Amino acid sequence: MTNTTIPDINDLAASLIQQTNPSLSSEPEPSRIAISQTQHRLNLLAAWFGSLEAAKNALEGKTVIEIGCGQGDMTVALAWAVGSTGKVDAIDPAPLDYGSPETLREAQNRISSSSRLGGRVDWIQTDPIEALEQDAELGATDYVVLAHSLLYMRSTAYIGELFKAVRSAAGPASTQLLIAEWGMRVSNESAKAHLYAVQAQAARPLESGNVQLYLEPKATRELAINAGWKEGEERWIESPEVDDGAWEVAAARSLADTGGAARGLLEDMERVVDGPTRCMDVWTSVLH
Repeated sequence: MTNTTIPDINDLAASLIQQTNPSLSSEPEPSRIAISQTQHRLNLLAAWFGSLEAAKNALEGKTVIEIGCGQGDMTVALAWAVGSTGKVDAIDPAPLDYGSPETLREAQNRISSSSRLGGRVDWIQTDPIEALEQDAELGATDYVVLAHSLLYMRSTAYIGELFKAVRSAAGPASTQLLIAEWGMRVSNESAKAHLYAVQAQAARPLESGNVQLYLEPKATRELAINAGWKEGEERWIESPEVDDGAWEVAAARSLADTGGAARGLLEDMERVVDGPTRCMDVWTSVLH
């Protein structure tokens, strides 16, 4: 258990960005975005464990697999939490030239080279099911994290197979599965546009877009339980202060000439857009 005093989440997020991306200090808007994304990931840790201090105590010195690490927003928070004696295996199958304004390669290299946190991370570019099946050492993990990565996956059937692969790799170990995803629930009226934007993209996925499917918490729970996981604690984060809602609305607008269900959803989206777009609520769950 750590005796380190846990900073305020806002201060900690700013410190982690300063460590991993110091050049942003002279760019106010990119810095704001990066700090808000890190704040949200720290809030996910607090939701899974009950508090940020409890998360630090639980994760210190542990091995964590992160599936769908992307540019490493959650990875940085996890690297902080596991401490100098822990490790994060960050897995993502996407091409390293994917992503904007920073590619996965650029972001991962920056984190690895510019911060002591980077030394705690092993980046793995491959399909996570293949990684779990081919590397027995990955099964000897304490926690498996999927933070805002499920909607990027190609089908619910694949997610079910992934949950089975994680369960099989863990064997008799007391591995816990930590999930956070947009909950398809709106507690702020200005977040409805985010919901419609995700539904529209799921109905007609963009080739280079993030959202590939629509998935509610109930369906995720069923997939996990069918794969052998047991339900645990659930918590919600209401309308987090991040920019994902606005980003998904902008992405959905590229479907303007699309027909079918997507067109109706886009019309619903435009009807509710009124000023800044907030985000849907986030569902978090711990499975055993």
